[in-house]
Amino acid sequence: MGQAVVNLRRIEYLRGLPQAEAEALAEVSELRHYADRATIFNQGEKLHGIFVVVQGALKVFRTDGRGRVQVLKILHPGECIGEVQVFDGGPAASTAEAHGDTECWLIPASALLRMAHTNPIVGEALIQHFAAKIRHLVDLVETLSLHSVPERVAQMICEYHAHNPSRHLVEFQETQEDLAQCIGASREAFSRALRLLTDLGLIQSTFPVVRILDVAKLQHYARG
Repeated sequence: MGQAVVNLRRIEYLRGLPQAEAEALAEVSELRHYADRATIFNQGEKLHGIFVVVQGALKVFRTDGRGRVQVLKILHPGECIGEVQVFDGGPAASTAEAHGDTECWLIPASALLRMAHTNPIVGEALIQHFAAKIRHLVDLVETLSLHSVPERVAQMICEYHAHNPSRHLVEFQETQEDLAQCIGASREAFSRALRLLTDLGLIQSTFPVVRILDVAKLQHYARG
């Protein structure tokens, strides 16, 4: 129970929950284990709760039915998926797949809805959370439509670096194929972009480790 409460409170919009509410939510949640590449849910399915990543990662993506994949996001511990469907009642807009051995808490929709309706702190945090998701999708559309593949790769490196700005080393946990799908490119195009950024003197790449040689110049290049 105690660890469940800790994990649930890692979700941004549940951090402010009083102890009693956090314990009540944890009590009705279920810890699920998934092997690497196991499907958590498919696009179009009805979801009955939200999935909170505890260990491993979830790859969230859409397909066009012809084998082309667009990764919307790779979720890491503390991040969640399914909250939109919980609140609008619609089917899943994407597919979620385990990325490595993964554990998730499944929070039932009924419990979360009840808490959102009775706790104004949760309600306000949810509004901010959904606004952030919309901003992420707007940024994704801009990236895919207005920037070249090398610029998109530079943006990705800068985003990863922003999580630990004191270091100039970025170590990716994902494969080049996964990262390429995040920016709407092929693995070959992603690899070529790394070589170009290296030739420009912006990075040194021994993938999955990338050393940023000049943060300011890389950020300027990423803006296009």
